[in-house]
Amino acid sequence: MVGDIRIDIEDPGTVKSLFDDFYVPLCLFAEHYVEDPQVAEDIVQECFIRLWQQKRVFENRYRLRAFLYTSVRNSALNEIERQKVVFAFKGKESGKAEKSFFRDHLIEAETYRILMSAIDNLPAQTRKVMLLALEGNDNKEIADQLDIAVGTVHSLKKIAYKRLREELREYFYLILLFL
Repeated sequence: MVGDIRIDIEDPGTVKSLFDDFYVPLCLFAEHYVEDPQVAEDIVQECFIRLWQQKRVFENRYRLRAFLYTSVRNSALNEIERQKVVFAFKGKESGKAEKSFFRDHLIEAETYRILMSAIDNLPAQTRKVMLLALEGNDNKEIADQLDIAVGTVHSLKKIAYKRLREELREYFYLILLFL
């Protein structure tokens, strides 16, 4: 395979020999572009696969080497562009996510503050019922914890909802976001 000898890629032995000869140098070459050894190896392997799939015949080893290095360089540059697009997209999404994360948590915190302020204005027993309900307790559990009848819990919740609706009327849409 030196000089003017034709190189036929259809021969599996030839491809293996070329792979053994060029794999490491091509990986090092690709790594100068992509700066990641694993990505560089992937690029070189894909170039050998394309070479084998194309079943090209090269007039000499120099043209084959030029083809391989050009293929690796082009693939590495394509990978760099792909990574730029991915990073730009992630950066935009991250920026959006950070803004929406902050906004959502701000809305949630403010809504919680408004709701808790309204609950604090309720009579003591009604306030206790509502706080236990917000913790996820059902009427029976609340009744057991406060040592009152289930019907009383139901009535106190009904009274609390009515008062909260009145007091939080202007915050209705904000409360809906929270709940």
